Amino acid sequence: MFMVSFAAFFGTEPLAAQSILKRIKGRVEQTATQKVLNETDKAVSKSIDKAIESATAEGNASPAKTDQQHTTSGNDNNGHQNTSIQAFSKYDFIPGDSVLYANDFSGEAIGELPSGWNSNGSSVIVSLGDVPGQWLRMAQRTVVLTDNEKPFGPDFTVEFDMLVQIDFKGWLPPSFQFGLLASGTESTTSNKLLSDPKGEKSFYVAVSPLTDAGNLALESYEKYTRYFNSPPTKNKLVRQWYGRVSHVAIQGQKERLRIWVDGEKLYDVPKGIPKAGVFNQLFFRLDSSPYTDEQIGVYFSNIKIAKGLPDTRHKLVEEGKFSTTGILFDTGSATIKSESAGVLKAIAAVLAQHPDIRVRIVGHTDAVGNDNVNIDLSGRRAVAVSEVLQAEYQIDDGRLETDGKGETDPVADNQTAVGRAQNRRVEFIKIQ
Repeated sequence: MFMVSFAAFFGTEPLAAQSILKRIKGRVEQTATQKVLNETDKAVSKSIDKAIESATAEGNASPAKTDQQHTTSGNDNNGHQNTSIQAFSKYDFIPGDSVLYANDFSGEAIGELPSGWNSNGSSVIVSLGDVPGQWLRMAQRTVVLTDNEKPFGPDFTVEFDMLVQIDFKGWLPPSFQFGLLASGTESTTSNKLLSDPKGEKSFYVAVSPLTDAGNLALESYEKYTRYFNSPPTKNKLVRQWYGRVSHVAIQGQKERLRIWVDGEKLYDVPKGIPKAGVFNQLFFRLDSSPYTDEQIGVYFSNIKIAKGLPDTRHKLVEEGKFSTTGILFDTGSATIKSESAGVLKAIAAVLAQHPDIRVRIVGHTDAVGNDNVNIDLSGRRAVAVSEVLQAEYQIDDGRLETDGKGETDPVADNQTAVGRAQNRRVEFIKIQ
């Protein structure tokens, strides 16, 4: 079933909210590997979403309602609502400038582990009703390794979405971990790494869910010797991750390690990463518990790994063009996602420091979908970016022009997930 702990979400809220649980219609099919979630009744999903929004708006604000954030919206020339960005005032994450790996599981078979991945359990791809896309659902007592084989380099970023649904029954659910490792002489999908995902070096964040919060811990290792340890700490932010899609962002700069979830910086450790070895693998792990797999939903999707550190000022001011895959939009929409805030702030800072510069903002899409639709969509996305720069960062509209190229100017192969991720970009071109 698509499970939500309504006790955790609503506490003593009205019985109408608590009764939503009784309306869920689970449809679980038996597959060759395990019982997996197939879909959830769409009307019920919409009711859940509305109930969650109502609950979190009253005293337990989600990240969209904290005093560090605000929302801007507007309309483009065609009357479409095109901008809804939650600008995190302290969010400074900027993705690497070269995409190494991308996977949203589109095209993967439901009920199977993604092609090329490795696992020691029955974690599989599922769809989640009204939640867009396809997701990896973790099975308990399982480690999962991606099919990436490329080294990340000393400077890198890793991003992915996660969704946590737990049917709390009064005992502790399993903890889960996400982290990186350097496989060394082993293959990145070696069975040896499934029993103990450490390799030459590694780190992981451990999340132990609680009904009202969660315990968070961070550990890194140099081979099998612990290098850094942040002991478990109760953090009420974890409660906001339940029942909704959250975005995880990780940045490594030599030894420095920074980790955000939904724009909140959880860790900034100057000496968190051992010097030796190069990371080349992302892993996920779900521990065991008295719960059944159907009562525990831990899902991951929309993975993107990039290398390098983008130099926004140098590229825009001196080279005349800055291109980024870090401004993200809802699928098929010009609505800017909140995790784009770090990139937008960096661009706005350059424009503020150089008031004589004018730029043309150009939107690009991948080749999925209709050509004409993509042209229109890329143009609306460029307009959305321009509007945010004006409304959020007071950049004069006379300094900004917009254009949309759709899929007509690719920089990579649209037949691969990595290529499509590179093609979905926004360019800022200095106007002479």
